[in-house]
Amino acid sequence: MQSVQHLAYAGSFARDCTYNLFRNKQRAALLCAVPEHRPVPTFLNPEQWTFERTLQASDVSPPGFEDRAAQVGVRFNGFYLFQVTASPRQMAA
Repeated sequence: MQSVQHLAYAGSFARDCTYNLFRNKQRAALLCAVPEHRPVPTFLNPEQWTFERTLQASDVSPPGFEDRAAQVGVRFNGFYLFQVTASPRQMAA
């Protein structure tokens, strides 16, 4: 009898909701994603954070955003913090 090993799919993970993205004013590479159906955490105050944009389920993920990590982070915390991993020049290319 042969043993069959199943490997995890390494492709993109389907985004399950729309996120509101907020950018930290002092650390521009730090973003927080909050599902639109969840309350915005109190630490995202306007003195330190600014609304960046909405990330739809069909949109291309920003560099550093991992859909599976976002899903897990939201399940436990209600939000997902991530760091942009590309320079603005790389993002524009």
